[in-house]
Amino acid sequence: MQLSVIDKVFLLGALVARVTATPTSSSGISVSVNPRVQFQEVDGFGASQAFQRAEDIFGKYGLPAVNQSLVLDLLYNENVGAGFTILRNGIGSSNTSNSNLMNSIEPKNPGGSNATPEYVWDHYNSGQFPLAEQAYSRGLHTLYANAWSAPGYMKTNNDENNGGYLCGVANEPCASGNWMQAYANYLVQYARFYKESGVTVTHLGFLNEPQFAATYAGMLSNGTQAAEFIRVLAKTVKKSGLDVKITCCDGIGWDDQEAMMAGLNAGPDPAINYLDVVTGHGYDSAPSYPLSTNKKTWQSEWADLSGGYTPYDFYKNGGPGEGLTWANHIQVALRDAGVSGFLYWIGAENSTTNSGLINLINNEVIPSKRFWSFAQFSRFVRPGARRIEAASTYANLTVSSFKNKDGRLATQLINQGDSTIEANVRIAGLKSGVWVKPYITNNEFNLEPLTAVVSKNGGAFQANVPARSMVTYVSV
Repeated sequence: MQLSVIDKVFLLGALVARVTATPTSSSGISVSVNPRVQFQEVDGFGASQAFQRAEDIFGKYGLPAVNQSLVLDLLYNENVGAGFTILRNGIGSSNTSNSNLMNSIEPKNPGGSNATPEYVWDHYNSGQFPLAEQAYSRGLHTLYANAWSAPGYMKTNNDENNGGYLCGVANEPCASGNWMQAYANYLVQYARFYKESGVTVTHLGFLNEPQFAATYAGMLSNGTQAAEFIRVLAKTVKKSGLDVKITCCDGIGWDDQEAMMAGLNAGPDPAINYLDVVTGHGYDSAPSYPLSTNKKTWQSEWADLSGGYTPYDFYKNGGPGEGLTWANHIQVALRDAGVSGFLYWIGAENSTTNSGLINLINNEVIPSKRFWSFAQFSRFVRPGARRIEAASTYANLTVSSFKNKDGRLATQLINQGDSTIEANVRIAGLKSGVWVKPYITNNEFNLEPLTAVVSKNGGAFQANVPARSMVTYVSV
């Protein structure tokens, strides 16, 4: 798929009649939306380009300049593609940039935990710095800088890989000293380098999947140990004068992150008070319930890592990489877990797997149905939106709804069944005569705009959702 992907998305009008055909099932189904009952604020949607995946976008494997611009627009331009507003950068811990490693800003051991560090800044950061510049120019709101590990010399195993703990946290002493303050300084310096170079890091994290001793960069921690470091990091951020929010802890699954909450909430000086966002992943367990905190929560990484790249299946058999599967993951996380942000693992990459939303193999730009499922939310639910009360009377028609800061309403209807559903949608307070624009993604269409409907008395209109499809209705 070349540049024609954009035209293909928006110029399928001749086929719209097939979508708006008379429903083959359902009668008396209703959906109610009440903008007066509001829940969490939404920060946005996005992905990462860590471990040199940013370089894939910038032509590492030969992607031509015209397609580099295309994939950037698909990811971050809300008028072209998904309009992602969160980018998750990896703070490197390697003393090399070989293979897909992310280079550290302090590649050499300074000689001890209290020695003066020798920081290095290349204005490139494994391709992530120019990516952040390009993303901000297209509408990015949030840059989440997250370290998978401290540099190896700061850890108990003297290795950025294979687990190990940060030297100095509870029950993890090192002969080289306590490195907590040095690690906090290191993270803050990363944000400072970006700031001095004209790009703002808005959120700062220091762990990734701390329950898992991976063969790649990573660091172990429990909730109590994380809490110890958070207090040090918070003081360091405050002293720096940088306006950056602190996150923790990117547990490998939602249950794993919940298990860390006791440590974060404990003590006379609870570390949770210094956090702005609690982050968790969806791998070991999905975000289907609220974490034990009143802080914002993000599902900050999840992907289908099980099979080959499947770009064209919105629904085939309910597989882990299908678009409908991910539409449901996002809706459940927003509605049932109350998350404020939802991120896939990789946005775009040159790969043969489903670990990315967009594939760049053979110098082409090939968006997946997962990508368009994200876009059904992210294009129309913008930062600052509030989730609002929404309910369906039919189990096969699931619903979520949001009110944007500019007053626009976006309601997502997902048909889980094999037959077209027609439902009466009623939005409390919506005046009659308001145009409501539907957009559809399914096996046949990618965020395709359909014919607008007009609300009647009581804010009601008829919604038509084909089998195994997602339709977002946006008030305009």
